[in-house]
Amino acid sequence: MVNARLLSVVLLGCILFGQGVAAQEVLLPLQRVQPQVRHASKGGLGSVELPFFDDFASGGLSPTLWQAGGGATTTLDVSPIAPTVGVAMLDALAADGRLHPLASSSLFPADTLTSLPIRLQDYAPADSLRLLFYYLPGGGTGEAYLRAGDHPDPSDSLLLDFYRAADSSWVTVWRRGGTTPDSLYASTSSYWQRVELVLTDPAWFDSLFAFRFRNYASLDAAPKSGMQGNCDWWYIDYVWLDRSSAQTLHDVAFAAPAPSMLRHYRAMPWRQYTPSDLAEQLSISLRNLYSSDLATHYGYRVLASGGAELYSYDGGFENAPADALQTATAHAHPPASLGVDAFDAPTTLTIMHTLREGTTGDSHPLNDTLHHSQIFADYYAYDDGTPENGYGLSAPFSTASLAYRFDLHQPDTLTAIDLFFNATLDCVNEQVPFYLCLWENANGKPGKELYRDPQRLYPVAGDFHRYVLQDEVVVQGSFFVGFEQQGTQYINLGFDRSLNTSDRIFYLTSSAWQQSILGGSLMMRPCFGAGATVGIEHEDPAALEVRAYPNPTTGLLQIQIPASSEPPLTALYDMQGQCCYAGRTTLLHLEALPAGVYILHVSTEHQRTALKIIKK
Repeated sequence: MVNARLLSVVLLGCILFGQGVAAQEVLLPLQRVQPQVRHASKGGLGSVELPFFDDFASGGLSPTLWQAGGGATTTLDVSPIAPTVGVAMLDALAADGRLHPLASSSLFPADTLTSLPIRLQDYAPADSLRLLFYYLPGGGTGEAYLRAGDHPDPSDSLLLDFYRAADSSWVTVWRRGGTTPDSLYASTSSYWQRVELVLTDPAWFDSLFAFRFRNYASLDAAPKSGMQGNCDWWYIDYVWLDRSSAQTLHDVAFAAPAPSMLRHYRAMPWRQYTPSDLAEQLSISLRNLYSSDLATHYGYRVLASGGAELYSYDGGFENAPADALQTATAHAHPPASLGVDAFDAPTTLTIMHTLREGTTGDSHPLNDTLHHSQIFADYYAYDDGTPENGYGLSAPFSTASLAYRFDLHQPDTLTAIDLFFNATLDCVNEQVPFYLCLWENANGKPGKELYRDPQRLYPVAGDFHRYVLQDEVVVQGSFFVGFEQQGTQYINLGFDRSLNTSDRIFYLTSSAWQQSILGGSLMMRPCFGAGATVGIEHEDPAALEVRAYPNPTTGLLQIQIPASSEPPLTALYDMQGQCCYAGRTTLLHLEALPAGVYILHVSTEHQRTALKIIKK
C-alpha cells in the first residue's frame, strides 16, 4: 500500500504447511524491521489542550500528541477492518526495529505509547471528562494459514496507565489479558472493543496529566533457533479525551486503505498496461460511527504526476447506515477508471478518494481523504511493499525451488528480479545461496526451465534488492520467475498478507510442483525495460531509420528519426532498469550520468526501437 510502513506481523511461532516431510511451506515471524519506517514519533514537546483526538489516519504518530520513543508504531492495514483507517500497534519490537533487548519466552515489558502532558488543571470531576478508545488483539480471524498477525497469549496483556503528578507515579486504570479476535467476537458480537473511562479522581486534574498504553509480551516457542520473532500484537484506534457531552461520534470515515486500481497487480510496467488490466470495481471501506444514518458524499480523482486531472468520479449522496460500513454500490464499489488507455513513459498516478458528511463535513475531517499511488514503472508487483511474515521452504533435500506466475500482453525483456528478504537475527538469512530461474507456463503450473542465471547469489536483507540477470531473456505470455535455493536453511523471503495470490505461487521440494495454500503474496517483482530487445515493435523491419550519435558519447547524444510531425518519445535506462530520462526530444545531455552502458528507447509515429548507448 500505500505508504512505506514496514509491519512485522507473525503467526504463532511459525506455521508449517505441506504434504508430509517432503514438501513444506514455512511462515516465519519477522525478527527485525527497518526502524525508519516504524513511524515512531519524532517530537514530543509542550502539552495539549482538550480535546485530545487521534485516530492515526495520517499514517504516523503525531508529535503534537504523543511523546517520542516507546517502540509503538502505526499501520494502515488491519484485519478485521478498523473503526477508521490507520491504527497504532504495540508489539515485541523496540523503536530500532529489532526485538526488545529483554525479549524472552517469559513475560517482558514491550512497547509504550505515551501522550504528551494534557492541561486538565481547569477541569474537575464534575466536568465528566471521558477517555474513549477501541482495541483489538492481533492474530486475524479464520483459518490460521489465511491470517495476518499473532494473537497475545492469556498471560500477555495490554494496559492503560494514568499519570499522577502529585507523587510522580503511573497508575494502571485498565487491563486486558491476551485473547483472540475470534474469541472476542464470540462473546461480544464485535471484533473491535470500545472502552470508555470517566475521570472521577481529583488526582488527575492538573497540568501534567498524561496517559499511556503499554503491553507485556512473551516470545512463542519455535521448533528451531533463529525462528522466534515479533509476536503478541495489539491494535489501538480512535483515542479521544474530552467532556462526555462533547463526545458524540458524529464522524464518517474511511476504514481501510485505498485499493489498487488494477485487477491483479499493485504495480505494473507502463509498456504492458492495457485497459483490460483495470479493475471493474473498487472495494472502498467507508464507516459511519454515528448512532443514526447520515447522508454522505463520495468521489475520487485521478491526477497525473504533474497534478493535471485525468478523470473524476462522483458517487453522489448515499445514506450511510448507523454504526456500520457503507454498502451502497456507488460508494462501496465504484467503477474504476484512470482516464487514460496507455502510457508513453514511466509514471505514477495519484488517486485521491474523498468522503464528506452532508454539505459541511463532520467532526473529524482528517480521516475523510485517502491517497493512493498507482505505479506504472518497469516491474510487476502483487505485494504492497510491506512484509507481514517471512516465507521459506523446508525439505529434506539439498535444493528447493519457488516460482511465481506473471502474465504479459506483449513480448518483453526480463532483465532483473527485485526480491525482499527479511532481516534476521545473526544475519542467518544472508548465508543461503540461490540461483534465479525462469520457467514456462504449463497449464497453470511451472513447466520447462527456460533460463537459469549462472550467478550464485545471496540474500541482501531489509528491503527490496534488484538482482540483475547476467543474460537478458525475452519472454511472452504467461511465465514463472523465482529461484532455486541451495541447502535446507530457511531463506526468509518477505510475505505480504494484504492480497491473496496463492493460486500463482508454486514450490518444488521433491518431484512435483505444489500450489501454495498460504493467503498472501511473495515480495518478488520481475523487472523489464533495460534490455536492447525490450518492446521492439516495427511496422516495417526494412524501415529502421532511427539512429543515435555519436555513440560512444561523452555527453551530447543526437537522435535522428524519419520525418515526423513532432519529436519522438524518448526514454533512457541504466542497466539496473532505472529511468534516467523520459520525454520528447531529439537531443539528450548525458554529461551528468556516470560512464557505462545505457538503453535508449525511441518511439515515433511509425516504429519503436531500442538502442544500446555507451557513455564514456
